[in-house]
Amino acid sequence: MAQPRRRVRAADVAAAAGVSPTAVSFVLNGRDGGNISPDTKKRILETAERLGYEPHHVARSLRSQTTHSLGLVTDAVASSPFGGRLLAAATERAEAAGSIVLVMDLHSRDDRETAAIRELERRQVDALIYASMGFRILSVPPATHLPVVLANCTTERDDTLSVYPDDAYGATRALEHLADLGHRRVVMLSGNWDPLGSRDDQGNISGPIRRDAFLAAARRRGVRATTFESGWEIDDGYRAAMTALDVPAGERPTALFAITDRAAVGAMLAAARLGLTVPEDLSIVGFDDQEKLAECTVPPLTTVALPHARMGEEAVTMALATVAGEPVEVRRRALPCELLVRESTAPPR
Repeated sequence: MAQPRRRVRAADVAAAAGVSPTAVSFVLNGRDGGNISPDTKKRILETAERLGYEPHHVARSLRSQTTHSLGLVTDAVASSPFGGRLLAAATERAEAAGSIVLVMDLHSRDDRETAAIRELERRQVDALIYASMGFRILSVPPATHLPVVLANCTTERDDTLSVYPDDAYGATRALEHLADLGHRRVVMLSGNWDPLGSRDDQGNISGPIRRDAFLAAARRRGVRATTFESGWEIDDGYRAAMTALDVPAGERPTALFAITDRAAVGAMLAAARLGLTVPEDLSIVGFDDQEKLAECTVPPLTTVALPHARMGEEAVTMALATVAGEPVEVRRRALPCELLVRESTAPPR
C-alpha cells in the first residue's frame, strides 16, 4: 500500500535552495522587499515550485487573523436557473484574492437560515454574503456577528452593504426601445405581488418596480400602455397574453413587455395560437436573460439582463474590503439591468 506523500515544508525549501528558513519565510509570505536579493528570491520560488510546496493555510490564518474564506447563504440561488452566474463570478473573484467561498443553500426553507449562519460562524469565515433568488427588501439583515453583504436584496437602511439590480432602469430601457422602434400601443404582463401572501404566493417585489417604471416611461414618450397581471411562469404569460391579444386588430397592441423571459415565452405561444408572427405582427421583450432560454427561442428574445455575474463580483469585493478594514464608500449599489436586443422586436408594420 502506497504511503501518503509527506507535506513539503518551508524548511525543505530552504535546505534544497541553500538559504535560511527566514529567507524562505520572507519570500513565500511576500515580505522580501529590500531584504532578499532578486537572484535568491528567484531560486527560492523555483525550488518551492519544483518541490511542490503549498502554504499551510492553518498557520497562515493564525498569522493573518483571517481564514481567507467567505460564507455565502442563499435562499435558493445555488439551485435556481439564474444562480450559476452569480456563484461563478463570486467564486472567481474570491479565488483571485486568495479566498474561497463556502455555500449554504436553504432551498427556500427560512427555518434553516439560522442554523446555516451558525455553521459558517463555527467555520470562522471572515464575512457573510446573503444572496436572494428574487429581489427582496429585508426588514433587517441576517443576524450574525460577522460583516454581512446582501446580494440581490437590500434593506431600507442606507448603511446596509448591499448590491442589487436596478429593475426600474431595465424596464425603462425596454419601453424606450419599443418607443424608438415606433410602437405606440403596448402591453405589459406585469407580474403579481402580494406582500401579505405566503412566500410561495406573494410573487416578487420586482414586479411593481418594473411596472411603475415602464408606465412612467410610456407617459413620457406618449405611448399608450396597458398592464395585465400575469404571474411569472410560461403558463401565466400564455393566459395573460391570450387575454391581451385576442381583440380586434385595430385595438391589438403592436408590442408586449413581459415581466420575465418565461412569461415572454408564454406570450410567444399565445401569439402563435392566434396566428400572429413575432416580430412582424407583435414585438416581444422579456426580462432576466434567463440562461438556455432567452437566446434559444424562435426568434431569439430581446430581453433585459439581470446583472447576476456583476452582483457576485461586487458582493465579494465589498466583503473583502470590509474584512481588510477598508472603507466602502457606496454601501448600497444598484446595478443597471441592460437591454439585449435580439430578433423578437422590430418596427410595427
